[in-house]
Amino acid sequence: MKYDFETLVDRRRAGALKWDLMRQAQPNAPEDAVPLSVADMEFVIAPEIRAALHQYIDAQIPGYSGAPEGFRESVCSFLRRRHGVSVSPEELVQTPGVVYALPRAIRAMTEEGEGIILLTPVYYPFYRVIRDTGRTAVPCPLRYEEGRYSIDFALLETLASRRENKALLLCSPHNPVGRVWTACEVRAMAEIAERYGLFVIADEIHFDLVFPGHTHTSFGTLKGEIAGRTILCTAPSKTFNLAGMNLSNIIIRDRALRERFCRELRVDATPSLNPFGYVACQAAYDRAEPWLKALLAYLDGNRRFVQEFIVRELPQLRAVALEGTYLQWVDCRGLGLEQDALEARMTAHGLFFDEGYLFGQEGAGFERINLACPRRVLVQAMERLRAACRA
Repeated sequence: MKYDFETLVDRRRAGALKWDLMRQAQPNAPEDAVPLSVADMEFVIAPEIRAALHQYIDAQIPGYSGAPEGFRESVCSFLRRRHGVSVSPEELVQTPGVVYALPRAIRAMTEEGEGIILLTPVYYPFYRVIRDTGRTAVPCPLRYEEGRYSIDFALLETLASRRENKALLLCSPHNPVGRVWTACEVRAMAEIAERYGLFVIADEIHFDLVFPGHTHTSFGTLKGEIAGRTILCTAPSKTFNLAGMNLSNIIIRDRALRERFCRELRVDATPSLNPFGYVACQAAYDRAEPWLKALLAYLDGNRRFVQEFIVRELPQLRAVALEGTYLQWVDCRGLGLEQDALEARMTAHGLFFDEGYLFGQEGAGFERINLACPRRVLVQAMERLRAACRA
C-alpha cells in the first residue's frame, strides 16, 4: 500500500497546540508558516488506525473504559517483536501519557529533597516534574565534541555515588540531541545505577524512531537487579502520531514498586483512560507496522535533505547527526547571536522551532527542528532559514 505523507492538514483554529502557540507568539506570522516545534507530526494517521476508530465509534459507546480484550497482549507482542522486551500483561500499567507518569514514578521511587540525575540538555518537562515533586534536578551535561554528543561516564559515576542522589531520569533515544544510546552505553549506565542503588526512569517514547545504522537498546531488555529498579515508559504517541489519545504503557517488573506507582495514581485520582486511545494503540500495534516502515523511510529522506542543505548552504550552522527521533538539533552559535536575538531572528523570518535554551543552559544557541512534515514544508523552512542566516 502507498501511504500519504504529502497531505498537509489545515490545523489552524482546530485547537492544535503548536499551531496555537505559534499564533500567540506571532499573530502576524505568514499564512503559510508551519510550526516545526512541538513533537507531533504533520502527517495524517495510518489508515489502519483511522479504520479502527471509525469501526469503534460506529459500534460502541465511549463510556468509562479499561483495557479491552486482547489489548495488553497486543502491547506485549509489539514490545517483544520490535524491541526484544519480554513483558507479561500484569507488568503493564496504562497512564494518560508518559509525562503524566513521570512525577508519579518519581514519587514512588524517591523522597522530597532527593536528587534526580539528568543527562543534559534534555526534554524540558523533566525539569518541571522534578521541581514540582520537590526533588532536585542534578545535571550531568553530555559531552559535545566534533558535532556529536556522548555521556560523561566519569561525571555520571561521581553523581551516582552521592548519597542524596537516588534516581536517573533517562531519555532514550535522547531528546533533543538525537542520540540512540548504544548497547555498551546502556549497559554502562545500568551498571553505574546498579552499583550505587539508583532507580532508573527510562523514557523510551521515541524508541521506534531510529534511523539506518543505529539500533535502540531498551532498558526493558536488561536482567538482574536493575530490572527491578527500572520504570520503563513507552507509548504509541510519537510513533503513530497519536499524542492526543493520551495513552501510555508503563512497564514495572517489580511488584512492590508497581504497587507504589499505582498508589500514586490513585492518590491523584487518575481518571479512566480515553477509549479511543486503547483502540488506536491496539490497531497501531496489530496492523500499522507497514505504515511505520514507510514513515521511517520518509523521515530518513527528510533528515538527509535538511542535513545536506545545512552543509551546502549554511556553513555558519551545524546539524548534529540525527540517529533517532524526528527532531533535528542544530548548532546556531556560529551566527554570534544571544538566545533572545536568535529567537527573534527566526520568528521574524516565519520560522517557529523549539529554542535550545528550553532544554537547559547547555542548549543555548541551538534550535530543535521537527522534521515530521511533508518535504515541501521543509524545503520552504530551509529557504527561510537561509534568509535568516544572511539577514
